[in-house]
Amino acid sequence: MRGIEGIEQTINGLETDAIEIERIVIGLLRTVELIHKPDPAGALFFAPSNQWSELSGQELQKQRDALRKYQRWYTVAHRYVREYAPERVDEFNHCYFGDTQGNYGVIDYIKLERLQRSRNKSRIIDDFWRVFEIQRSILLSVSDVLGIERINLRELISSDIIDREIGEADCLCRMGHPRAAGVLAGVALERQLKTLCDRYGLEYQKKDAVEHLVQRLYENDCLDLTQLRTIRHLAEIREKCDHASDVTGDEVGELIERLREFMQQSFPTEPLRLQDTIA
Repeated sequence: MRGIEGIEQTINGLETDAIEIERIVIGLLRTVELIHKPDPAGALFFAPSNQWSELSGQELQKQRDALRKYQRWYTVAHRYVREYAPERVDEFNHCYFGDTQGNYGVIDYIKLERLQRSRNKSRIIDDFWRVFEIQRSILLSVSDVLGIERINLRELISSDIIDREIGEADCLCRMGHPRAAGVLAGVALERQLKTLCDRYGLEYQKKDAVEHLVQRLYENDCLDLTQLRTIRHLAEIREKCDHASDVTGDEVGELIERLREFMQQSFPTEPLRLQDTIA
């Protein structure tokens, strides 16, 4: 968990660096002059014909600063994209290098070596912003992937605890202690509902009981009507165990068995994926 939080902190720091890189590069693009180069005599095709003028000492320093910051940003960001969003790494790389079809990469806008088709600075700056924004957006999407990993890890831990609690409740019930078994199974049920609330981003209070949790899940379409009624029925059996009401071993056995079934529905063997949360 701490590792995930550390990565997210690094990504936030990289976004701060990206803002600074963008500011420096846009400043360069605005101040460095574009010089028109006439097409060769008899040229039959249109080619980029505007080149950047020689940089002043101050502009060279800004360019060097931007280049170093961007190279560092790209190297670190590339590692996270390759690790956590490998399906986007080619797109991320393309935004660095550009291509030979007239599509420039971020590095081209920093080096100021490739000819420009237009002398419209606003258009050039917009082109730079768009290609850099793609890279930044891809990197920031890693945080969403990490969020899913955090949920999967939390659910893995929670499901293990719940499974152990259900097992202990089953043993107590078989040993002739149905009331104690029902109380423990009720704790497992409550923990399971809170884990589902975490999965779907639903807020709850630490003291919230089963009824409040299940109603919140149902109102947000995280449970269907059959599941709602089943959980309420199980909660009634649990209430009998908490108070002086008569409760039988068969009732508690039903609570444990149906709780196991609900847990299998709630924690599928496949890990949660990003599209699951979007859907």
